Amino acid sequence: MEQTKREIRERALALRDALLPAERAAYSKEIIDKITRLDCYRNAAALLVYVSFRSEVETGMLIENALVDKKAVFSPVVSGREMEFFRITSLNELKSGYQGILEPAQEAEASYREWMRQKEISSTRTLLCMPGAAFDRERNRIGYGGGYYDRYLSALSAEQEKRTENIETIALAFSCQIFAEIPREPHDLRPDRIVTEREIIAERNGV
Repeated sequence: MEQTKREIRERALALRDALLPAERAAYSKEIIDKITRLDCYRNAAALLVYVSFRSEVETGMLIENALVDKKAVFSPVVSGREMEFFRITSLNELKSGYQGILEPAQEAEASYREWMRQKEISSTRTLLCMPGAAFDRERNRIGYGGGYYDRYLSALSAEQEKRTENIETIALAFSCQIFAEIPREPHDLRPDRIVTEREIIAERNGV
């Protein structure tokens, strides 16, 4: 493709940044409402979800809903080139971390991986909600350039071969971030679904 990932990322983020605060809030609510009606959310025992920053789809409502629904909620902490999810029980526990993004306390015993090791049930369903800069209708994703989610999901996929937990992935985006086609590299992982204020994009249009 003529447009590079960097060019598409810059264009998508400019479109997202141009949304008015009231639009972002209203669209975010519609996106969260869609997610909480999905079986993959309702059946999940654990929710791995980013804490929204700047003009991203706002996730505060999703986190609060999941806590009320008695799900184990984990949010990311970035350390160097790696990312791990740690459990939170309230939004008030979050503190400023990597690049000013709110993060939970980095405590080994509260990590998602440690939580899974302690589970006695044979199968635990997990839903991971991720941000991104740009997407297309084949569910290809351009992130922010750090590759954190690609590495994390690759590691979890490797672990799934040895364990039975079921991890599904959803990307949250505004419709202005959806492009007809974006470039994809072999290591790029696609979310199972992309949820916008207008639609849910899934493989074969499945929900």
